[in-house]
Amino acid sequence: MTGIASRQARAIAAGALIVGALACAAPSAASARELRLRYDVTVLGGVTLGEIEVTSLLDRAGYRIEIRTRPYRAAQLVGAAEQSGKVEGRWGRGGPEPRLYQANGSWRGRTYVSEMHYPRGVPTIRRQEPSNEDREAVPPELIRGTVDSLSGVAGMLRKVAETESCDGSTAIYDGRRRSVAVMTSSAKVQVSDQGPLNGRGLTCGFTVRTIAGFRHDDDREAAMRPLKGSVLIALREGGEFPVPLRFEVETRWFGTVAVQLAGPPVAAD
Repeated sequence: MTGIASRQARAIAAGALIVGALACAAPSAASARELRLRYDVTVLGGVTLGEIEVTSLLDRAGYRIEIRTRPYRAAQLVGAAEQSGKVEGRWGRGGPEPRLYQANGSWRGRTYVSEMHYPRGVPTIRRQEPSNEDREAVPPELIRGTVDSLSGVAGMLRKVAETESCDGSTAIYDGRRRSVAVMTSSAKVQVSDQGPLNGRGLTCGFTVRTIAGFRHDDDREAAMRPLKGSVLIALREGGEFPVPLRFEVETRWFGTVAVQLAGPPVAAD
């Protein structure tokens, strides 16, 4: 999530943010209802870090996504706290077009808030606490044409729903950092032991690389190193949206973090 002061907390939050975005997919007649999904977050090896809850509403015109992370004791010991994020947008000819993006979190009692609006499609910071004084400014030419992470990966999943492939790249700006996310289709697989989500699945690999917005005290070479990951997606029939089942991503401080769907999607109250 945006604005987490601790690098350790940001590592946990990054996994939460990406899987939250992956929990969204293309609008269809069957998916135009609010759904809730819950994921368990662990370090490979068995240590549980917390859980993620995602609520999404998608239709043919647009999308709304909300995500909330709840860290358990192991993550709290390094400073992670509950965090939330929200995006609202529509589907344009070129992909997702966010209208509002918000992210909230805290670190050792200090609150971090980001809010961006998109007048005429241009990302514009409306609120940023604390300020970006400890970072290098992202050049305006690298901000134009970007979307937030939730909207960007939702657009990738729209492609999965339409083409059963995830190949593509997205320019991401969260108000602090500018990144590039690249996804690549890996293989079609059979999904089992997932109850109503059994059937065909797609595995995708991805990389996320930060290219601007570094902290002044960052080790530039380490900060620019791409983080790699993969996701297993359950493909759905009859117009139902695809559902990410398992997600793994490298972090710089915890090794590989795994995010596993804890149960089938349910209708939100």
